[in-house]
Amino acid sequence: MKEIRVLEANKNHREFIIHANRVINSVNDTEQTNGLEQNIDKDYFCDNPKFRCLIAEVDNRPVGMILYSYFYWASDGEVLWISQMFVEEEYRKYGIFFKLIEKLREENRDIEIVSCATGNENKRMQRILKYYDGHEIDLKFYYKKM
Repeated sequence: MKEIRVLEANKNHREFIIHANRVINSVNDTEQTNGLEQNIDKDYFCDNPKFRCLIAEVDNRPVGMILYSYFYWASDGEVLWISQMFVEEEYRKYGIFFKLIEKLREENRDIEIVSCATGNENKRMQRILKYYDGHEIDLKFYYKKM
C-alpha cells in the first residue's frame, strides 16, 4: 500500500463526500436524503463552513473521511461531534481509519469529549467505537425538520 495522506477536504473531494454519505446512510438503514448533496457548497465550500471534513487519500484518490463539527453539551462543555466516518471497503484494514483519527486528534488537542452516533445495524462501527473506549449511553435522538 502506498502512503496514506490525510488532509482537509477540498472541492475535488465533493463527489467522494456525497458518495460516502450515501453508503453510510445505507449501512445505518437511515432515510436516504439528498440534503448533503444540495447543501454541501453553501455549508462547507464557503467562507464560514458549518462542519469540517478530513479526507484520507491513497495515490491522490480519496478513500476515507471523517466529517465533524462542534456543539456545547451543558454537562461536559464543548464536544466534537463526529457526524460520519467512512473508509472504502477495499481499503479497510490498512490503517486508514487510524490515520484519520490521528489527524483528528492532532487538530483538536483541546477537545476533551468526542461524541457520535451509529445505527443499530452498523456492528462494525460499534466495535470500532468500543475499541476506542467509547461508552454507549442510553439516549434516544430525535429530529424534526424546521
